[in-house]
Amino acid sequence: AVVSTQSTGEPSCTFTDEERAALTTRIQNAGTEVVEAKAGGGSATLSMAYAGARFAFALLQAMNGAKNIVECSYVESDVTDLQFFSTPLVLGPNGIEQNLGIGTLIDFEQEALEAMKPELSGSIAKGIKFANQ
Repeated sequence: AVVSTQSTGEPSCTFTDEERAALTTRIQNAGTEVVEAKAGGGSATLSMAYAGARFAFALLQAMNGAKNIVECSYVESDVTDLQFFSTPLVLGPNGIEQNLGIGTLIDFEQEALEAMKPELSGSIAKGIKFANQ
């Protein structure tokens, strides 16, 4: 489940409700859109590989003492009532130095967050069950 927090982006911008809904749908379905654009000739794995490499490089920089390394990651967290959540994290030599949290959401985003919680909660439970087998 993806909750697009467009209101927290910098530089800031504004959207109509219709534009925000359309943009959110495109963000949520970006992987599918790539596959469809490739007409069955591949997948969006390059995007996932790039994201993984970016995170790994950032983590290595932080472990080597670089300051202000911020990346998003899905971690055990208390920023919501869900056990795990993806938020921006400040990384350091010992891992997570600070969870920057969600920030202030507009109503559209808060409603989307609440709507996805049951699905994400179920996925978390499945993941924990799998990890404990």
